[in-house]
Amino acid sequence: MNINQIIKLKIIDMTDEGSAVGKIDNIAVFCNKGVVGDVVLAQIIKVKKNYLVANVKEILKKSDLRSKRKVCEIQDFCGGCQILDISYNNQLKIKKDMVFQKLTRIGKIDNPKINNVVGMDSPFRYRNKVQLPVGGTINDVKIGFYRQKSHDIIPFKDCIIQDEINNEIIKMIKNYMSIAKIIPYNEKDSTGVLRHIVTKISNDKSQIMLILVTNTDKKLDISYLVEEIKKNSLNITSIIQNINKKNTNVILSSDNILLYGSDFITEYIDDLKFKIYPNSFFQVNYVQMEKMYKKALEYANIDKDDVVYDLYCGIGTISLLLAKKAKYVYGIEVVQQSIVSAKENARNNRIENIKFICGKVENEIIDLTKNEKSPDIIVLDPARKGCEITVLNTILSVSPKRIVYISCNPSTLARDLNILLDSGKYILEEITPFDLFCHSTHIENVVLLSKI
Repeated sequence: MNINQIIKLKIIDMTDEGSAVGKIDNIAVFCNKGVVGDVVLAQIIKVKKNYLVANVKEILKKSDLRSKRKVCEIQDFCGGCQILDISYNNQLKIKKDMVFQKLTRIGKIDNPKINNVVGMDSPFRYRNKVQLPVGGTINDVKIGFYRQKSHDIIPFKDCIIQDEINNEIIKMIKNYMSIAKIIPYNEKDSTGVLRHIVTKISNDKSQIMLILVTNTDKKLDISYLVEEIKKNSLNITSIIQNINKKNTNVILSSDNILLYGSDFITEYIDDLKFKIYPNSFFQVNYVQMEKMYKKALEYANIDKDDVVYDLYCGIGTISLLLAKKAKYVYGIEVVQQSIVSAKENARNNRIENIKFICGKVENEIIDLTKNEKSPDIIVLDPARKGCEITVLNTILSVSPKRIVYISCNPSTLARDLNILLDSGKYILEEITPFDLFCHSTHIENVVLLSKI
């Protein structure tokens, strides 16, 4: 096989990163798009020892899973909703099968008990956060999404997984840039002012944070925006200028200037209140997050005398829910700003049976087990890369009676479960997948392991 060669493929699988998979001469071919059942013409762009990478040039035959009508004008370009034109029930079946394939192939787990994917009644308008790059010229500002696997900006009229208020905000920002003569960012030569706009919207829609990411530390004059907010009764309660001068794909720096209103918005989970700052991580799908956390608490099955470790605790959302039931909770997180927020959230909710520790989980958990009571239950919610081997080994050494693993990546989940189960100390009770990113190939899982 050679670079630029055109090949015909039938798509037989999909990865949790959104790639379509075919085979030619028993060699896997990873394509930029396609769903199971599609027959495509693809151009090879990379030749590796054990696989090929290709771009789909034409879909010769569409999968029976696909719907005949398009529901989004840019779905073929932005790459965010890879399976949007598949019926929602079929999407959930595909995701369950993806989890099964990863656990059996990578995790070497025989016949894992995987419950049906918990989906949404209405899988649209669910995202409470959007990040939009800004480009173009002063006379032709472009705000939209990046074209798949590029930094070409695709403007859009509407995105059906985002709140409609974002459409109004985009128009307002474009007018603001024209009136205030704010030059859009050009990443090729790192010139211009406005790089991204980010919005965070509370679940009840009463609070919106608007973050303006700039290539300068000069404070923006937002008098026009304030007038528009008041004139149109928009629920924008916070405007933040985030200064990011680095030539990087990281959108937000840690350098924020409050331009208007409050520097946070407030969210609630059950009766707990959480302050969400510009750099705070909070799940983008509130409805599904509540369901997922409820399942995690059910699996943890906490007794009033239990000590719980919450690893990769973020701003303390799960930790504080655990602390309402447990004797004591320890939360560990490497991001200092998140730990500051977690401690503030604990104080605001008057929860005292909890301690938050800032540091790498693989380091802090060792010290914690030496100096404090060993955990009865461990809850872990790592990033996509999963857990360091030292974390897994420490968990095995302290042997909690239950482990609840929340994962956003079936591949690294399968790898980590293989290590935990191979120890012979635990059995896999069951897994419940949750669809937090409807119409994409991403899937979250909540896993229960019990000590033998």
